[in-house]
This record gives sequence, C-alpha cells and structure tokens, in this order.
Amino acid sequence: MARWTVTREGAEGPGTGGQYTYSVRAETADEAVEKAAVKANRLHHRINRGGTALASKPAAIHRVN
Repeated sequence: MARWTVTREGAEGPGTGGQYTYSVRAETADEAVEKAAVKANRLHHRINRGGTALASKPAAIHRVN
C-alpha cells in the first residue's frame, strides 16, 4: 500500500484558509481521500477548538511512495 497525504483547507471559523494535512495508507487516491476524511473526523476535536470546519473537497492529494 502506498502512503498518501491529503490536504484540506479550513472553510469556516477561525481556521479559515488554514491547511490541514493527513497522511494515510491506501491503494488509490479515492481510497486515500475517504480514509483521510475518517481520520479528520476522529481528530476533529483538535481542529475544532474555535469552530473550524473543513472544506468538503481536498485541496491537494499527493502519493508519497
């Protein structure tokens, strides 16, 4: 399985415009986006201190290896 990084931007709240990058292992880019969304939801309490909401579509997807 390859490692991917998926970056999303803050869409609302004090983190608007900020970039949040998640690293996941997946076979395809689509699978990486899905896994990163799950990871972001699990870690949501960390980024949501001020009510930041993430954009629904990723800003960037990169295959690391």
